[in-house]
Order: sequence, then structure tokens, then C-alpha cells
Amino acid sequence: MNEIKSTYYKTLLKRFDTYAIATKSIKSGNYYTGNIRDFFMYLEEREILSLRNVSEKTMKEYLSYLVTRKKQRGKGTLSTSTVNSNLSTLRMFSIRMQKEGVLKRGLPVPENFQENKNENNCFTLTRSILTTDEIKLIYKATNTGFEKSLIALAYGCGLRRSALVNLQDSDINYVKGVLTVRAAKNNKTRQVPISDFFLDPLRNYNIERLHIMRKAHKTQKNFFIDASARPYSGDRLNKTLKLLIDRTGNKVLKEKNITLHCLRHSIATHLMDAGESFEYVRNFLGHAMVDTTTIYARNRKIKNYYTV
Repeated sequence: MNEIKSTYYKTLLKRFDTYAIATKSIKSGNYYTGNIRDFFMYLEEREILSLRNVSEKTMKEYLSYLVTRKKQRGKGTLSTSTVNSNLSTLRMFSIRMQKEGVLKRGLPVPENFQENKNENNCFTLTRSILTTDEIKLIYKATNTGFEKSLIALAYGCGLRRSALVNLQDSDINYVKGVLTVRAAKNNKTRQVPISDFFLDPLRNYNIERLHIMRKAHKTQKNFFIDASARPYSGDRLNKTLKLLIDRTGNKVLKEKNITLHCLRHSIATHLMDAGESFEYVRNFLGHAMVDTTTIYARNRKIKNYYTV
């Protein structure tokens, strides 16, 4: 597999390359284009000469190919993050092709995965990414301001469980729509934009908090508190998520091993599927210091992303 032969795939690749460079940068654009080029060459080898002929079976076989594919440099196979990056690029490409009218339906790209070792020391794939439809199901199952706020912060802001536990009311700027995460992993303080969609539930829950504290005759800085004005532990927050999943009545969701951290992985995947760069998503999750100027420049795009 050296180069694409099909005029059809060459044309689509050129159009996607123009789009990727225009919306990203030459460097990242070339990265995205390279992933799609590899995908096209894979399809040509199997004589699949139209995107409309790409089946779910084809995509599963392509995932297996990526997982076992050898690195171009160094030894071993592609890392889990590289495989997942390829899948995210394919989702972004699929969305673009739908907008251009090339596809009526999106490509059946598999979910991202995590690689764990089982009891026999063999690697297995553990699904941990929820689809946007699954997120909507969970959110619709919420009944209280507390439950809505938990999804808003765990998914909408991608907070770790520890950050949810330690979050204080003063960390949320309701006017600017920005959340400050203090003493997060690696001791990095960062700011995260809050979607307009989630701001109202957070405001409403904060009013509920005031009533709870007034009734209990207590003052509590922690954002998440129970009916007795005691801070929620991480385990109790996870149990709340499990309760919401059970409440959906969705068999597929209930069979998945979903934790709060899965919501964090899910928002990262959804942002990348929507065309955000790897660098931005890394900063959004707190894997690097966030430039405040960048946050406010990109704030409106994030704040309008959600349609849960």
C-alpha cells in the first residue's frame, strides 16, 4: 500500500485535506489527512471503492487491523491512543462527508477503547466511551438539580471524580460561564468553559444547596452536598450515575461498566469528533496548562456545542 489509485478517493482526500488545513493547521491537517489516506488504501486493497459500501463489518475489521498494525518507526504495534486518534479522525471525516452530501449516513466507526490486561495477562478491549445518544438518555433520566449538575460537570466539563468531590461553589463563575478546577491532578489549576445548556441547571442546584444548608443550619463550601448538607464522596457520586443508568431502562447501557471517568472520556471523544484539535482537548481535560486567552477565544464554540 503505497498510494491511492482511485480517482474517487483521491478527490475526497484532497477535499478533506483542504478542510483539515483550513480549520486546523498545516501540521495537524496533514496528520488527519494521513489517517484518512491510510483508510482509503485499506479499502482499495479490499476492493471497496465507494464509501457507501463500507459496512459495520468493514469498520470492525479495520479496527482489528489498526490494533495489530506495526509502527512505522520503532518496534511493536500502534498504541491505544494512536488507534483511538485514528477512530476520532474517521468520525470527523464521516461528519464532513455527510455535510458535503457524499454520505447520507455516517460511517459505522467503532467506539474508542481502553486496553487492559485480564487474569491471563492477555490484553482485552474495555469499552468506556458513550455515544451522544446514550448521554442524552442518561441526562433525560435526571430528576433533580443535583443529578443534572453531576452530568453537567462530569460530562460537560470533563471533570475527574476527585475534582467533582473537591469542587466548591466559589469555583463556578455563573456570569462568565467558566469553571475553575483547583488542585487537580499534577497540581495544575485550570479553567474550563461551561456550556450555556448546562449553566441553568447549575444555577438551580446552587439555589437548592442554599435551601439545604439553611434547613440543616450548616455552611458548606463543597458544591455537591446531600440532604443533610454533608459533602458527597466519590463513591456516592458514582452510585448516583449508576442509578441514572438503571433509570433509563436501556439494556445496553446497563450492561456497560460505566463510571464517572467514562463521561470524561466521552466528552473528549465527542469534542474531537466535532473537529476540535488534540491540543485543545488535552488542555480541556487538564493534561496541560490552559492559556486563559485561548479559553475565552474558544469559549463560545464550546458553550454552544451541547444539544442534550
